[in-house]
Amino acid sequence: MHNNQIESEMKKISNPFLIGKYVSPDYFCDRQKETEELINAFKNGRNVTLMSNRRIGKTGLIQNTIYHLKKENSTLLIYIDLLYTNNLKEFNTAFAKAVLGKVDNKITSLIKGFVNVVKSLKPIITVDAQTGIPEIGIEHFEGGDPQLSTEEIFDYLGKQDKLILIAFDEFQQITNYPEKNVEALLRSKTQFLNNCCFIFSGSQKHVITEMFNSPKRPFFQSTQLMFLDKIDEEKYSIFIKSNFSKNKKKIEPAAVERIFEISLRFTYYVQFLCNKLYGSGSKHIKKDDVDAELEQIINDNEQLYSAIINLLSTQQLKLLIAIALEKGIAMPTSGAFIKKHSLNAASSVKTALTTLINKEILVSENNKYFVYDMFFSYFLRKKYKF
Repeated sequence: MHNNQIESEMKKISNPFLIGKYVSPDYFCDRQKETEELINAFKNGRNVTLMSNRRIGKTGLIQNTIYHLKKENSTLLIYIDLLYTNNLKEFNTAFAKAVLGKVDNKITSLIKGFVNVVKSLKPIITVDAQTGIPEIGIEHFEGGDPQLSTEEIFDYLGKQDKLILIAFDEFQQITNYPEKNVEALLRSKTQFLNNCCFIFSGSQKHVITEMFNSPKRPFFQSTQLMFLDKIDEEKYSIFIKSNFSKNKKKIEPAAVERIFEISLRFTYYVQFLCNKLYGSGSKHIKKDDVDAELEQIINDNEQLYSAIINLLSTQQLKLLIAIALEKGIAMPTSGAFIKKHSLNAASSVKTALTTLINKEILVSENNKYFVYDMFFSYFLRKKYKF
């Protein structure tokens, strides 16, 4: 995003607590050390595997790194979100669109250079029916080989005379593709691009760890490992209070502490609560206001949470409720925990635990299991409190 675009976007923003988007460092809390580490890795030719639980803010960190690197005109920056890709063909579509970027006055020559190398894909300029904004579309030639398209995109990047940073977000998604040897294909292409560095970002830590730490996997020990932790409480507190005070609003320390208690300092939930409180119209936010907002959020999502519950088996639901009531548990298969919550045998608990983790309803952090959605956790405690 160019400076004039950023300024234009900032003028439209009345609430400083952004959710699911990145505009500039003005709306971004801390991560200075982590940003500097990613920039240093790029400038020194190191690939990085960035791991964290989802909703901690790793995508924002990547975007913040890209923002600071954009000042260097000799650098090409490419971000690809793989979360919703289901196969290698969809990977290629997302990859090619990210490489070509947005439609501007240079796009014609860019497309020409692209198709001279990537002969298996056809870039086209489409117009969004709702917004009227031109966008890049990608057509796949019928009967084409997706692996060939992947190789051609990497070959195209290797021919560029710029240093390139490529960030694959939710990289673990490639393990779900039906095609075989996707990891080997990507490893074979990425390791020989001397002008490119990569960030492989993922939120399923056990999958990402296996991909990059197992001697049996193609990416074994090929990157610098970096785990993203939660934002420092003191720095986050200063950020929150400052953004309220800039607009002549006040939030009491007890209210900030309550936000952290509810969210466990997961960035998404902190931002969501702050966004709602900031937009409430109140000039003075107290702890009771946080609880009232939480109650409203739970009520708004009751149908969604009930639908999730209906998809669970009896044993899975009992375990989920027990963990929510405990606000997290280190040893869910222990005799004391099973007895307290009248659960079945440890083997049944272990099976239910694995299923809930695979469904990303439960998550593990610092050797403790807890409900992934903090608001869902409060819903469960409210509904099944005894």
